[in-house]
Amino acid sequence: MATRLPTAVVLISLISVVIATIIGVRTGSSLGRDLTDDQLVAQRASGASDVADHVGALGRAATALASSPQAVIAIDSFASAHQELSETDSDDLALEIEGVITTDREDYLEPLAAAGRDLDLRDIVADNTAAVYLQYHYAVDLGVVENASVVDDAGDGSRWSEVHDVVHPVYRDVVDRLNLRDLYLVEADRGVVVYSVSKRPDLGTSLDVGPFSGSFLAALVDAVRANPAGGTVLSDISFYDPALLTPVAAAAAPVMDGPRLAGVLVLMYDESQLTEILTTGGDGDQADPAPGAQSYLIGSDGLIRSDPRAYLLDPGAYLAASVGAGELNERQRSFIDAAGTTVLTQPVVDETVDAALDGDQSVRLRPTLVGDEGFSTVEAVALDGVGWFVATEIGVDAAERDLGDFVDLLVAGTAIFIVGLAFLAVAWAARIVQPVRAISERLGLNREALGPIDVPPRSPIEFQLLARSFESMSEALANQQAQLAEAREDRLRLLRRMLPPAIAERVARGDIESLEEVPQATIVVIVVLGLGALVRDDASAGNRELVDSIHAELDELADRHGVERLKVVGDAYFASCGHGQPYIDHAPRAVSFALDARHAIRELGAGTAGGLDVSVGLHTGPVTMEVSAENRLLYDVWGWPVTAAHNLARRGERGDILASSTTKALLPDTVEAIRWSGVDDDAVWKITAASVSGPA
Repeated sequence: MATRLPTAVVLISLISVVIATIIGVRTGSSLGRDLTDDQLVAQRASGASDVADHVGALGRAATALASSPQAVIAIDSFASAHQELSETDSDDLALEIEGVITTDREDYLEPLAAAGRDLDLRDIVADNTAAVYLQYHYAVDLGVVENASVVDDAGDGSRWSEVHDVVHPVYRDVVDRLNLRDLYLVEADRGVVVYSVSKRPDLGTSLDVGPFSGSFLAALVDAVRANPAGGTVLSDISFYDPALLTPVAAAAAPVMDGPRLAGVLVLMYDESQLTEILTTGGDGDQADPAPGAQSYLIGSDGLIRSDPRAYLLDPGAYLAASVGAGELNERQRSFIDAAGTTVLTQPVVDETVDAALDGDQSVRLRPTLVGDEGFSTVEAVALDGVGWFVATEIGVDAAERDLGDFVDLLVAGTAIFIVGLAFLAVAWAARIVQPVRAISERLGLNREALGPIDVPPRSPIEFQLLARSFESMSEALANQQAQLAEAREDRLRLLRRMLPPAIAERVARGDIESLEEVPQATIVVIVVLGLGALVRDDASAGNRELVDSIHAELDELADRHGVERLKVVGDAYFASCGHGQPYIDHAPRAVSFALDARHAIRELGAGTAGGLDVSVGLHTGPVTMEVSAENRLLYDVWGWPVTAAHNLARRGERGDILASSTTKALLPDTVEAIRWSGVDDDAVWKITAASVSGPA
């Protein structure tokens, strides 16, 4: 076998090489072109699908947020507070008006003018007292124009700020998690932007008559207001002055209060998300299956909607080539240099645009974006209302260089024939390899019952060594399988410590990226009073250990009462009962947990200056559980009960345990409580009982 079988294989290989060379010469050219076409089509289809999925997901997110009862409450509360601010005398806002004008001129008008967009102050500066007031207090006065979203409460004492302090952290988290440009709440009657996360010059203005009434945002909101039953509306990419020179698009969804349109919720994102999808696949990996090919988004107007990869790699060389080929003029190049993007400025060649509008998806020889000859194909993006197309192209030189390698074709043809003819050699050598077949059959049985593999004594030494190698390999595989099983168990145990048991089991099964509505759960928020000042004044190791002890004690009490920790934000400990593990008595359990937590915190803070105490808020209602693993594992529970419980906890005094009427109604009659504030169904109750007992 050591001599005859290799000799036979060499002879067969020589014959195969001769045949493969002849076939390769004749078929190489057509195979290369077919391969290029297939790769371009696959890349185009993948890009169009990924863009549709991403923007569609943003639209569904807008729909979900707008469907929340919190959205109705937020819009109505902001609109009422905005109306109060609108009644402020403009003479009392002289300082605010001057500050807003100065900031808008420096941060918006001057950069836009430098890029060739000549605007007047009235085209960007707020046109009513409420808008001036809000922009000044939430951006200009605090010096956070570049990142005004960090401010929860400007401390001005207005009712708008009270509402903002409760609502803003929730929507800011949505913007951060979805990597959005902004989130708007627009009231329906006057088209006023009553809230935005980023606090830009459009905050507080009317989209009907204000400085941005002619913008794409105003048109998008009008489309929703005109047909609320139509659901979420998607926009094309446009320039929007408050976003400076960044092209943006948006998804707008109606916020309904029964049959009444309360307002419109808008999610705004910039074109960089689409550029990333088409150039890196959205995860940082090279998205181009054909080396040298690139994909980009175009609109029905023939202008580009995402930056091509060639521009991102070397903007100067790309623009110089486009201008040299006559695809761009100097004015367009100057604007692209100022804006830092080709979007909405660079035109696509007419042949590509015509193919897109005609629905021609074939691969054709057409000019590229920089004027070179290349192969390209176009496909429409399956999204209503945007009119986008994904084009994929590759230069002729790159296609011929990458796909016309004659040596690769010879290797491929040779391999095919070697594999076919090798079967004949194996059949001819069947008698020689009988010991190998015996070893294979023994390996397919229960190795523990058979013991070590034995080969006939007269077999060549190579088979003796082969048997020993198989034994070593079998042992190694068994060890690896045991290690993998142990690693899976360790991962599951870690997940069970980090997450509620039901959620841990779901993640272990791979059930992620899902939302689940829980009809009723009790949210408890514990604010540790005095902890923030203690840590802020003295960040010693002792205080850090105290914080760790507090969290550990609360976690232990939560486990004892069947309560599950959600998160810790500063001095606030968020927990829930009944959302992961259903309990009939979730409200009494939450109150018992709050009573024990108050006692434990007081004991832990007995040795500190001023002592520690708690203010607790409880609210019961439907919540949403979310498990996500897009970039990293995230688990959260959100909904109006979370916000309401946090609000009650922040309103309480030292030692107060405040429960909403919904939670109070689920407690045993033996639990003593007094009315704390509110009327009728909106009353808030202060728990005065020392313990919870009796039937719920």
